[in-house]
Amino acid sequence: MLILGLDCAGSACSAAVIDDGVALAARQEVMRRGQAERIVPMIAEVLTDADRTPDALGAVAVTVGPGAFTGVRIGIAAAQGIARAAGCPVVGITVTDALANAVPPSDGETLVVVLDSRRPDPFVERYRLSGNVWRGDGPCALPGGLGALAAFLEGAQAPILAGDLAEEARAALRTGRVAEISPHPDPVRVATLAERALSGGEAAPAVPLYLRAPDVSAPSKDRARRPSGT
Repeated sequence: MLILGLDCAGSACSAAVIDDGVALAARQEVMRRGQAERIVPMIAEVLTDADRTPDALGAVAVTVGPGAFTGVRIGIAAAQGIARAAGCPVVGITVTDALANAVPPSDGETLVVVLDSRRPDPFVERYRLSGNVWRGDGPCALPGGLGALAAFLEGAQAPILAGDLAEEARAALRTGRVAEISPHPDPVRVATLAERALSGGEAAPAVPLYLRAPDVSAPSKDRARRPSGT
């Protein structure tokens, strides 16, 4: 199955194409803003690199969060648009699962993915090894910041740390080791996880995963009454 994998949920813009588990093309650019302008051209580029056309896609996979409110929506909107044109399903993959899946399993260890939420409380998810697979408890925002991470991990010894706040988390814990992976989800892995989910009948819909309300406020009464152009 030809699958397009996308990620715009954090500080990168990424796209990849796989065919029956084999990566054909991938691109990733680190950026905190600008994904809305870059993602569609990048999709066209990876499809061209892979010598494939959108109508050949069997599925589109996209990260659904946790991450930046706008970035999550940009990625899902792009995925839905491409999938609608191709007549194929959209599969949602969490950022934490995409990162955890990149970490080689190690017996007896705990893995925690720690992500910059751009607010004092980071996004975290704890994973435990089950057989040879990392199983997560579900992502959440961590009140108290990195200082509360030790209590969150319930005394787990020498955890593996992944994500864009992994180094800061290790410093706060004074223990553990940082996984030798990219802090940004690999779009090839996003597509591969979707392929696995589809084959197992466990594919999740592409629904935004928001762990807090968006940081917006209603206009004041004075601003609402003010005539436009003044």
